[in-house]
Amino acid sequence: MNPDEQTDIRVVLYRSGPAAAERIEQRVRLPRGGGLSELLQELKQESPALYEEIRRRILRAAGRVLAFGEDEAFLPTLSQQLAEGGPLIFPAPADDDGCKTTSPT
Repeated sequence: MNPDEQTDIRVVLYRSGPAAAERIEQRVRLPRGGGLSELLQELKQESPALYEEIRRRILRAAGRVLAFGEDEAFLPTLSQQLAEGGPLIFPAPADDDGCKTTSPT
């Protein structure tokens, strides 16, 4: 794939808990117009630990929508950030068990 067909996306993950100030950043190259599956595939190859955390957060957000019908702003916001070329922001989970992920505003 030639460079004109790819885009460089910055992924920023914030963690909660004792290391709440911890912020992890990773740059990934995705095909232009690539979606969440391409993002996860690239992260899996580039940074397995970051891949697991991001995958878990996406699955939890999607699960809450499906199971409880919650209005989850995180997924549409993430999709919009991806469509705009990033950065992709994964805020720290809002509750103690790390299940709730909120949208940055």
